[in-house]
Amino acid sequence: MKVLSIGLDNSILDKSSGLARRAVEYGNLVEIYTVIVPGGSGEEIILSDKVKVYGAGKGNKIFKFFKIFRLAAKVLKIEKYDLITVQDQYYLAWLAYKLSRKFKLGLEIQVHGFEKYSGLRKVIAKFTISKANAIRVVSQRLRKQLVNNFKVDDGKVTVVPIYAQCTTHNVERTTHNKKFVFLTVGRLVEVKNIEMQIEAMKEIAKEYKNTELWIVGDGPLISNFKFQISPVCRQGRNLKLDNRIKLLGQQDNLEKFYEQADAFLLTSNAEGWGLVVVEAASFGLPIIMTDVGCASELIKNEESGIVIPVGDEKELIKAMRRIIEDSSLRKKLGAGARQAVEKLPSKEETLKLYLKSWQIAKKCK
Repeated sequence: MKVLSIGLDNSILDKSSGLARRAVEYGNLVEIYTVIVPGGSGEEIILSDKVKVYGAGKGNKIFKFFKIFRLAAKVLKIEKYDLITVQDQYYLAWLAYKLSRKFKLGLEIQVHGFEKYSGLRKVIAKFTISKANAIRVVSQRLRKQLVNNFKVDDGKVTVVPIYAQCTTHNVERTTHNKKFVFLTVGRLVEVKNIEMQIEAMKEIAKEYKNTELWIVGDGPLISNFKFQISPVCRQGRNLKLDNRIKLLGQQDNLEKFYEQADAFLLTSNAEGWGLVVVEAASFGLPIIMTDVGCASELIKNEESGIVIPVGDEKELIKAMRRIIEDSSLRKKLGAGARQAVEKLPSKEETLKLYLKSWQIAKKCK
């Protein structure tokens, strides 16, 4: 089997990146595995005897779109491929659909969520999803959404949770005579709704003197968050929220934060899976998260975490109070989260699911 993949993540152009290493493993499943991404400078990178990566080159989004199309068409004219897989259900998926019809290929669309699902994107997604021979999703939640809302044949859908090479850790935690740390990790963008955590923390800080919120990550909203914190400091200096809510920026070593935290927060309005939740759970952190992504699959309410409605600040505050006050609950939920991670598919099982989806796409072309 020969697979052409159109991706979004330019980190694969770095041979030492985790994505590049995973691409080599995907290549071991098939005869040829070729990847095209929007960035780079038009170079060809050889990752193994089966795996090549092409960067379509620089430019604005429109130019990149056409560059990807031309480059993919060129590759497909040189070598006969069996299928094309695309990490997008919007513009790149439409491009992949056109290529699949032109070169008579199977088409697999990867759906990681429905962020930005509106306007023209909504129209395109409905069309491309209906044309896919196979669809790979990261959660049962997304599978049900495709079957119920998009009327996709369930036999076309393969659920493959994002594999995280997580070793579970037994971390002894005690909050006696020390601060209690809530941790969140992610891009500082609107969909993550981290501002709800900051607002909740303003209330929690009034009641619990030694609590802190650590925000790890970077993004366009960092200035907004600084402003969201600072006015409270001026109006009520006794809270000292500039010390209680810490913007820690992008960090390379997340392990030390998972080890030092007492609970993990994810308050996204939408999420495909939530890899950071898997990482936090592997450290036995009790988790509070909105009902998105891996909620109800990995993180089950009152078993491996507390699941709250999307955008519900009152429920977030209530859950944070429970986690602070009830050490037995923290221990129970942390252990449940760690056990849930141990039941996730192994690397070998994950790769088999990838291959299964490709075989469906090839068969149905």
